[in-house]
Amino acid sequence: MDPKISYFQTFLYAAKTKSFSKAAKRLGVTQGTVSNHISVLEKFFDAQLFLRTPEGVDLTVEGTILLENAEKVLEYINNSKQQMKMLHENPEGIIRIAASTTPGEYLIPSIIKEYKKEYKDVNFEIQITDSEKCFKLLEERNVDIVAVGNLYDKNYDNIVIGKDRLVLVVPNDHSLAKKPIAKLSDVLKEDYVDREVGSGTREILIDALNKKGYSMMDLHTVMSLGSTSSIITAVSEGYGVSIISEIPAKKSADAGFLKIVPIEDLDLTRYLYLVRGKRPKNPSAIKSFWDFVKGD
Repeated sequence: MDPKISYFQTFLYAAKTKSFSKAAKRLGVTQGTVSNHISVLEKFFDAQLFLRTPEGVDLTVEGTILLENAEKVLEYINNSKQQMKMLHENPEGIIRIAASTTPGEYLIPSIIKEYKKEYKDVNFEIQITDSEKCFKLLEERNVDIVAVGNLYDKNYDNIVIGKDRLVLVVPNDHSLAKKPIAKLSDVLKEDYVDREVGSGTREILIDALNKKGYSMMDLHTVMSLGSTSSIITAVSEGYGVSIISEIPAKKSADAGFLKIVPIEDLDLTRYLYLVRGKRPKNPSAIKSFWDFVKGD
């Protein structure tokens, strides 16, 4: 049986008071517990640490060696605890985040901005990719946190950081732009600009179509693009219609690049999530950021 740190503390009290009973009283344990701790230490070091005397106990030569080193070890441990406590209170270092387009471009920057007002020594590395690749990076421990619009793996801790809905976007001069509302049947007739496989937006659309008895094969897809911004460009230039997050869609519509048309018979609401890896490289910084987002 290997000794615990508390056993060395017991040893120090016994050495300094020269009494197992006084050490027990100081520690709030029984004398038998003190004797047990000392016995474990003696077996571990294969040495007698105390000599019994009428007045109590005295250290042996081996015990004196342990006394000098145990004090240093406990001091190092206490110093380490204090440094770790300070690090938890004032985290530093880098947090690596992978994010899908909508949370990565429209939510995460503002969250980080608010966080850094309080934690100035923490910096961020952010890469934008699709939701599926985000989870692969998290699994491979290449990032610490991901921000996504679809939970590909529910075995990780997650926080809802926003609610979003997907909307139909069409060119300004499109016939659907003149309608106050569209139906799924309208979308199925149009050239469609799709997101790449692995996109959270695409997965939400697939699920909504399946619930209506359709699939992506029923859309007349003319191209697949890797980002929301590229889809907005393609739609605004008249290559087709698309279904994207309302957050970037509204900004583009307000800027006059395209028109938003609600789809009457398709449920395209979704949540946006922050997902935490299981073994982060910078746990104190990750915890502070996670607690900040949760509002703890």
